[in-house]
Amino acid sequence: MRTAFKERVDRLIWATARDKSLIGRIPKKTLARLRGLSLEQQVALGALPRPFYAYCAIRGSELATRLGYREVTWVEFGVAGGNGLLALEQIKQAVEAQLPIKVHITGFDLGSGLPTPQDYRDLPYHWQGGFYEMDVDALRSRLRHAQLALGPVAETLPKWTPAAPIGMVSFDLDYYSSTLEALKIFDQNVLPRVWCYFDDIAGTAEAFSDYTGVRLAVHEYNQGRRKLSACHDFELYGPDTWHEKIMIHHDFDHPRYTEFVGVGATQIPLM
Repeated sequence: MRTAFKERVDRLIWATARDKSLIGRIPKKTLARLRGLSLEQQVALGALPRPFYAYCAIRGSELATRLGYREVTWVEFGVAGGNGLLALEQIKQAVEAQLPIKVHITGFDLGSGLPTPQDYRDLPYHWQGGFYEMDVDALRSRLRHAQLALGPVAETLPKWTPAAPIGMVSFDLDYYSSTLEALKIFDQNVLPRVWCYFDDIAGTAEAFSDYTGVRLAVHEYNQGRRKLSACHDFELYGPDTWHEKIMIHHDFDHPRYTEFVGVGATQIPLM
């Protein structure tokens, strides 16, 4: 019975990879039964919230586990109303149920909404100060595990120390200036590779360019030795719009960057 069910799920995964509209048609009872499947399968089938968060969080946590860490940190820059942090708390439950690791979550936000744009690079034609104000008390009452770091990132980040190596970061601060400050997180205790979600590098009507906003901040960061590079590991997931917003931070000078963490067969027999 279990084998037959798994075969049906495997077929469903490949079908949804080809047609993402199928995800919304999967009965909730079926999704509930998927909790016993792998984390990757849960992402592919939409059984976890915010697949772009789940993908980065899972990959970062898997790397931490393979390197022998028992704990890992996930970070969200730009909490706004708090739905992202709540999603990360759900993803934390799924990850800790399948991996021998404890997850710590921190969200950075001004709390009072976006600050005043500094100049044209912050895209003031699209965003203004005060957007996305947080109801701090309401959010704190909902959070079970995640911590809030409220205030300007330039002030809160230098005072913050992660509880464990950082394996996942979401950047959703909208502005060039704020994102440039947030990228200093990679001066902290990080894994040799960190999976990152950048919400504001592609969109709909924002008129993003390589010379303003988050894309400019990433470009300037990449002038150094460490690099943020597009992720190209989505063959199992089929095409989706969020893939282009995933980057991996590579710290080539990290003492464990070259440590082998591969899995699976190491030989291919002659057929």
